[in-house]
Amino acid sequence: MPDPFEVQAEPLTAEAFVPFGQVIDRGDMVMELRDGETFHLNVLSYDHQPLECDHLNRHHRATQALVALAGRPTLVVVAPSHLDLSTREHLGSVRAFVCDGTAGINLALGTWHWGPYPLMDHVDLVNVQGAGFADDNEVAHLTRDLGVVVTVRL
Repeated sequence: MPDPFEVQAEPLTAEAFVPFGQVIDRGDMVMELRDGETFHLNVLSYDHQPLECDHLNRHHRATQALVALAGRPTLVVVAPSHLDLSTREHLGSVRAFVCDGTAGINLALGTWHWGPYPLMDHVDLVNVQGAGFADDNEVAHLTRDLGVVVTVRL
């Protein structure tokens, strides 16, 4: 049984999210592509699940924008790109944000993330990321490698 590491969720604000990317609202947003990458747009669908994060992903060749459709609230867990998440001490930098459905997020290159996942029964998310995401998806296996699962207190 993995050890829980609890993170307190906080409201998504542009200022608080700066270390992890941009909040998509009425202002400009800048997406980045590297190494010949192209954009891919699709809609992701998630059903509600327990807010227990056993891994984090990150991408190095393209930013990733996620916007919930129909104003559905979601939760995203993030960690700074400069960490390799190889030790439990790195977990102190993990943050969780509640997206109330009025804005989306654009994850900066290398930002570790899990979600966004619905806080209600279901969410559909517009997802814009690099078309080569399958080959640009580094995973930190928190439960497998550190014996930890990140839980989120709302």
